[in-house]
Amino acid sequence: MNGPDQIWSEAVRTLERGKPFALATVVNVRGSTPREVGAKMIVRDDGQFGTIGGGCGEAEVFRKARVLLEEGGGARIAEVDLTGDFDQREIGTCGGIMDVFVDLWSPARGLPIARQLADAASRSAPAALLTVVDPGSHAELPPGARSFIEPGDRDGGAAMSIDLPKTALAQIAARTADAIPALFEFDRDGVLKTITHLDLSGAPRLFVDPIVGAQRLIIVGAGHIAIPLCALGAMLGFHVTVIDDRASFANRERFPQADEIIVKPFKAAIESLALDGHCYLISVTRGHSFDEEAVTAALLQPCGFVGMIGSRRRVKATLERIGEVGVPAERLDDVHAPLGVALGAETPEEIAVSIIAEIIRERRTGIRDDFTLGARFGQLKRKSPL
Repeated sequence: MNGPDQIWSEAVRTLERGKPFALATVVNVRGSTPREVGAKMIVRDDGQFGTIGGGCGEAEVFRKARVLLEEGGGARIAEVDLTGDFDQREIGTCGGIMDVFVDLWSPARGLPIARQLADAASRSAPAALLTVVDPGSHAELPPGARSFIEPGDRDGGAAMSIDLPKTALAQIAARTADAIPALFEFDRDGVLKTITHLDLSGAPRLFVDPIVGAQRLIIVGAGHIAIPLCALGAMLGFHVTVIDDRASFANRERFPQADEIIVKPFKAAIESLALDGHCYLISVTRGHSFDEEAVTAALLQPCGFVGMIGSRRRVKATLERIGEVGVPAERLDDVHAPLGVALGAETPEEIAVSIIAEIIRERRTGIRDDFTLGARFGQLKRKSPL
């Protein structure tokens, strides 16, 4: 899968070979669209890497990107209208409009920033790409001008190649930690505001594209369920880590698709990982005492998703014991347990599918409706997506 962490490493590989490419980025959507704001694809003379949704809309953007490549410069907005045309033989299921910004990346100008972006993505470090989409009345801001931004870079720093008011830079730097891509314009006082329509106003339009980095799937326990869970996670583009205290279970022969295999006691292994909001930790160990150890260690870090399999009785008892050691109640409420969408799963493969389904639902919708200890009040729980 061409995940968000991979697009920039591919950009670096392309530019290091001396090849330019056109980058197509979804900067705004209206209605129901196949991809979200921030989705992107690289278009080269030998094909593409990534996707903005497929179908006729992507094909048209690809065509325009190839024209830009042939012309050797410029940047443009391509509107992809998916509302349907009754003259077409097929009408897509999506009925919205995507605004896609297409700009040219050359080895000389693009490689330094691409390397910074790839490095930030590999470390899941907060950073962002700032791109001028429309200069408005500011002729000194050409379309496609770009800079690498970090949260602490409130004054612009040496990396800034876009001349903006310091008030605007401070706001943009603060947004890089949000990991939410957005289109902005700023007024004469340098105050930014989010926009959802590209109506001309004379104000410069900037796209802030945070670097999310590799979303990590940490599988604690290398038993039967872990094997298909690892395969599914790798297929979906996660950076997969498998942990067990038994080398006979946690090894490359059993987990050829894992990015990382750690053979250590569970607590020590989890404490050695810098867990963050982009981490999905799943405890599928061989015993509830190990689950308790793993979940406690994960909850003491800012891990975005913590899940544990087991019966309701076992889950309740385990989380109560975790609460007794001082883990805040609100963190206990975040635990996904019992884990997995109710599919009637029985085999390890089916259970793995149900677990991955819950992860996808949380990641894409932020909605969780399975009963957990945290949902003991009998209400639907909603969380913001990671």
